[in-house]
Formats: sequence, C-alpha cells, structure tokens
Amino acid sequence: MKAETKLRVAACAAGFALPRYNDLPSVGLYLDQTVQFVNGYFRSFCGVELTPSMVSNYVKKGVVDHPIRKKYTRDQIASLMYIAVSKTVLSIENIDTLFKMQREHCSAGTAYDIFCEELEASLSVVFGGKTAQPETTLNDERLLLRSTIFAAVNKIYLDCCFDALRQEQALWSDILPDLA
Repeated sequence: MKAETKLRVAACAAGFALPRYNDLPSVGLYLDQTVQFVNGYFRSFCGVELTPSMVSNYVKKGVVDHPIRKKYTRDQIASLMYIAVSKTVLSIENIDTLFKMQREHCSAGTAYDIFCEELEASLSVVFGGKTAQPETTLNDERLLLRSTIFAAVNKIYLDCCFDALRQEQALWSDILPDLA
C-alpha cells in the first residue's frame, strides 16, 4: 500500500470520539433521526451503519427496548451505538448476551461510557499504531467487550484498507489511458 493510502486510512480514525452517555440526546428521537444520529458518528468507517429496518428487527428480537411513543431514548441510542460496531463481528444473540451480562454489573450509562473508552483506545492502537495497554484485572464482561471491540476495529481497519486500495486502483485505471 502506498504511503499516501496508508495516511488516508489512518485519517479515518484520527480524532474519533463518541459522545458520552450524558451528551447523547436527552429528548427522544424518531427512528429516522436515531439512525441518522448513529450513522453520523461512523460515517468514515466502512460497514458500520444501521438502517431503520435493522433497528426495527433489534426491537422485535428484544435486544433494544421498544420506543416510547415512537421515540428512542438515550439508553436505546447508546445500545444502538454499540450494536452498530459489534454487529460486524457478533451475532445478534451474542450481542444480547453481552448486554445482559453488562446490565447485571452496571447501568446503561456506565456500560456505554466504557464502550466509548474501549472503542477509542482500540482505534488508536489499530489505526494509529499505538501500543495496547494490557490490563490483567478485567472481569468477564469487560474482557468480552474489549475483545468484541478489538475484533470489530480490526475488521473496520481491513475494510478501510481494501476500500482505499480499490480507490487507488480505480484512480490508476482512469489515469493510465490518458498517459498512453
């Protein structure tokens, strides 16, 4: 991969930060607004997105609570942020299992903020080449969360690399005829 392409891939994650739980919308959002809000944060990552039908399916399966008067609350938005990332590497059943494990040990707000910290740290390691901070005192749900996020971030990185390579190849196929 060319140095310029590597820089473009690294730029996908540069400065990435999710809003913390208390910064999520405090008023309910309709389905389309919720999907747009979540997708807005992951725009630069290939394959990390939600559709309204996906959200409806997560609600039908009981992974996300039913909206209240057709509006999604802060807790539901936090869950959907996590699902958008983890669905790239986990089945919906495993996502639901991890949610249940987390709910036994902490609030939705705490769980979401931990997710944000883990995601941002993993992005720095995978995209930025920083060294991972080993932690030996992780409980089971935190270890599963970290493993899920690290696997998802590696997949996101690969998708970004292949997308950048395809763009690079397309650029050359457009330029080569002009050079002949």
